[in-house]
Amino acid sequence: MAKGRHTPPRISSKLMRKILISALMALGLAACATAATEQKQELVGEIHIKGNEPFPIVMLETEAHANWELVGVPLDQARSLTGREVTVLGTVIRAPGPGVWLPSVRVKQMSESKR
Repeated sequence: MAKGRHTPPRISSKLMRKILISALMALGLAACATAATEQKQELVGEIHIKGNEPFPIVMLETEAHANWELVGVPLDQARSLTGREVTVLGTVIRAPGPGVWLPSVRVKQMSESKR
């Protein structure tokens, strides 16, 4: 071996396996923790349908002019409520924030507002 050359220590395959298993377990726990924190949301606003066939998007515009995609709303039901104010209860799929073009909520319940 030449002077001044340094060879890094070798990691045994058992140690590498333990590190890999630990990392995978940590990732799995983090994924479970994220999935368990479903955020419920109640929104009030006006129903609109954006886009056209074959990809229409049912949207809700709040009084603050925030737009939300409504997932799980049948298109015929959305058409009958277009331009009307509704109250939506659902689970946030994509929360508003940096880099989010259109927040979305999976609708559990929707009713026409009484105003």
